[in-house]
Amino acid sequence: MKTTDQCRKWNETDEFQILSDVSEPNPSAESAPAENGGPALPRFEKNFRQRTEEAWAAFAGIEAELRRIMDTDKMRERGKELMEKCAAALELAISSPAFELGFQGEKYELILSPEGSRAGLFPLVYFQRHAPEVVLEHWNILVGRQPSKGFYLRAGEIQVKAEDVQVWTEQREDRLSLTLRCEKLLPLMETEEDNVWWLLYTLTDQVLGEVSAIALISSLNLTEQPKEGDPILLSDLPQALRDKGYQLWDDAQGYLDNSYIGYELEPEEDPEADWRLDVYAGSARLPVLINDYMIGESNTMDDYQKDGITAGFLCYPLAGFQGEDRAAQILEFRDSLQQTVWEHAGEDAAAFLGGATGLYYGYLDFIAWDLPAVLDAAGEFFAETDLTWAGFHVFRRDVSAVSLWEQEGEPNTDTDPETGSLLSAQDIETLGAFDEGVSGYFGKMLQWLEDFVERGVQEGRFTRRQDLQIALWYSFACNNLDVYRYYYKAAHWMPDSEKNAGGCAMWYYRYSVALMYCGRLEEARDYAERGIREEPDYPWIWLQAGKLRSHFGDRAGALDAVSHGLALEPGDYEFLTLKKEIEAGEPLERMEYHWINPDADRALQQGLDEDADDKQRSISCITVNAEGLERFWRIFGPKPEKYVPNAPFTRFPCTVNGHVLDLIFQMNEAGMSKLNADWLKQLRDRLQDGRWLERTHPDGRAANLDTVSVGLDYHIGLLYKIAEEEAYFQIFLRPDGSEVEDAFWSSEASDQPELYTEEELAAIEQHIQKYFGAFENVFHELVSPDIHVDICVVPPSEEKYYYTLVTMGMGAHRMNVPEELAEYKLERAELAIALPADWKLDEASMKDERWYWPVRLLKVLARLPVSADTWLGWGHTMNHQKPFAENTELCAAILAAPQNNADGSDLCLLPDGSEVNFYQVIPLYQRELAYKLEHGAEALLEKLEAGSFIVTPDRQGF
Repeated sequence: MKTTDQCRKWNETDEFQILSDVSEPNPSAESAPAENGGPALPRFEKNFRQRTEEAWAAFAGIEAELRRIMDTDKMRERGKELMEKCAAALELAISSPAFELGFQGEKYELILSPEGSRAGLFPLVYFQRHAPEVVLEHWNILVGRQPSKGFYLRAGEIQVKAEDVQVWTEQREDRLSLTLRCEKLLPLMETEEDNVWWLLYTLTDQVLGEVSAIALISSLNLTEQPKEGDPILLSDLPQALRDKGYQLWDDAQGYLDNSYIGYELEPEEDPEADWRLDVYAGSARLPVLINDYMIGESNTMDDYQKDGITAGFLCYPLAGFQGEDRAAQILEFRDSLQQTVWEHAGEDAAAFLGGATGLYYGYLDFIAWDLPAVLDAAGEFFAETDLTWAGFHVFRRDVSAVSLWEQEGEPNTDTDPETGSLLSAQDIETLGAFDEGVSGYFGKMLQWLEDFVERGVQEGRFTRRQDLQIALWYSFACNNLDVYRYYYKAAHWMPDSEKNAGGCAMWYYRYSVALMYCGRLEEARDYAERGIREEPDYPWIWLQAGKLRSHFGDRAGALDAVSHGLALEPGDYEFLTLKKEIEAGEPLERMEYHWINPDADRALQQGLDEDADDKQRSISCITVNAEGLERFWRIFGPKPEKYVPNAPFTRFPCTVNGHVLDLIFQMNEAGMSKLNADWLKQLRDRLQDGRWLERTHPDGRAANLDTVSVGLDYHIGLLYKIAEEEAYFQIFLRPDGSEVEDAFWSSEASDQPELYTEEELAAIEQHIQKYFGAFENVFHELVSPDIHVDICVVPPSEEKYYYTLVTMGMGAHRMNVPEELAEYKLERAELAIALPADWKLDEASMKDERWYWPVRLLKVLARLPVSADTWLGWGHTMNHQKPFAENTELCAAILAAPQNNADGSDLCLLPDGSEVNFYQVIPLYQRELAYKLEHGAEALLEKLEAGSFIVTPDRQGF
């Protein structure tokens, strides 16, 4: 075989043998937080508003210790320790804080420096304003270095004071350019000019104060020779500036409030030009954002984003503003928009920076400390106006605007005339094809819908949620996944399409079900009743109304609903079962503990359904157990001020050894109230003993625990922040606290998986069908962080009396093959494994590791080239280091040429000439792996019996 010949020499020493204890994420584990968004609409694990709260909480926990160190460290021997402790608290909010600590007789001082950046002042002022009273009792929190008399700096043996420096000033618009000369430092100018500049820059800050320097100084230059004109001494500069009418600022907030700058531009008349290019006049408190945006730079945005901050602008058409007072109308509208956002989102959600007027659009600029709150408030404001459209855009030139509002009734050219929806008949057929009664397909249905809508939004063609057909399919997918967080997604999605739901009881039914599983029972009942009024001939709205009427004590009304349902669906199993339960006075949770299929339901009631626990977990979020909730707070209490329930999860801060964590229960209060008390006490104890606080990334970087997530299935996710970086990784624990070895998530992984093109995928499918066999069943992958690996299941046939499972997607990634093998085109590969004809591959069996491990092995191997930046080829081995499952001693694997296949099966030619190599995965015992390492791959393959490539958990080895 071609691959055998090309790889044999390379594998003689098995240089690329892979020792792996890594595998695909456990199907039961919650995926890592998905709040890491792109620049068009940034999403943060924590926004600056949250980060500020946590940083001040941490500072409050250590401030007494800081004061003690400052009081007792007379010899200044603990300065490094002092700064490190303070920095650890501040870094919870500000990624790279610059600060000074001091004492001025009455109070201690924390001085936060923006390091000469006007953009840096805004977050520091926000942070300063939110210092808690417990801190302010002992501390002054200042922004910017304060003016200091008698200050001096040293350069070696040279001592420099402000009186030693000459200054020439030159006015540049509303600011000044300074030229400085210091005779003491002239000997250093030739060899250490940068250090001299830094020294004089710092001295200027101390003379003027850092905020005044930012406000007034546009540039600072050095000279060795005196300039024309009379200089002044640097020590006299403050008074000289006052005499010329300049205002000096001690207060950063006061400066920012008075820092608006007006500007005029030459607008582009093309209505299709980029956003803001139509602007002819505006005002700004932070011109650098506008300048960067216009020239396509984003440095300031990048700095902000590290700290959970977003700067952007609201944009809206001005066509409706007419008349002689048009300019006044535009300004009044902008002021109303700003005021409404503050009222609804809170004044601490955003800092407004000014605005602009264009030929076609108006703009309101802001820095968001809590972006979702700002956009929600803006969307509500726009919905009450006559505008046809309004949106949001970050200060990045290369992204699209995000639609916040689109006027109802506006013609939409994307509406399909056949369906009356944004979905075409073909789209609806595609969605229907996902409905196979298996939850995995509902996951793919949901992903398809979200991708469809996201593309439309990014292209500016339509808004997200108003289309009735999209809403019906979306809620259908979410509700059938039968998991709390998907019910929440449906409940959050549906309201925008309500105005189009008249006469459609199906919409009211699905919305009511979602609300019910989110614990919003009164709303669920109201929508069920409204659905009856809208379309009384839809039977399942009566089923939903019957359950909720019974829950709220209306037994007669509940039985009446059952009667209506049976009239529409005579003899229906669900209605007959509900009738019995209403008559027996069963609670709502008991009424929901059913499957639609009578046979499946009987198995559930008899305790024979392996999904019973999953079903019970979703039901647990319907009603709150008051006693259980009180018990929870006896364990984790007292309830903190920053407690946030049901949005969608329940979260609150938790302090461990002075370190503030986010504790998230991935459920609502109802689900939380039903968690086992003994297990909760164990969780509390594990948190408080600090065992999870620190961890090392697999590549050696130190990291600190940031967030603890708890699932309804008692699995735990530990999210770590890598020190001094805006990077995170997450590990997963089982309910007993042991680590799930094969589950790991990193924010540094690519957001989008590598995929075949449609043409490439067609070629791969045809190759598998031709050489490995026809297949109808595919294990579709729901979560694809790097590559998308589906697994084709080729059933046994007369020629091949075994299953063949073949990966489809691994080859989308080009592996890091050594340069000396580049000519052989080994960069792309797919894998196959053979299983006995009696191997169980049904959905239930796939939850049992005894049957699932070959699938896991394929996925692990498929991802290793991505995660380890290496390659796989003929003769490579993988050592799992322990048995794959409890019923086998197989613990390793080797790659060989496809077994029992026609010539040509090992190589698929893609349309562009690329080649994808196919390899057989053969599981091994430890002694077989050792034999390979000693004698080589070819010797091992020759020694294995002919049928050894078929997975047999207890096969005879040699």
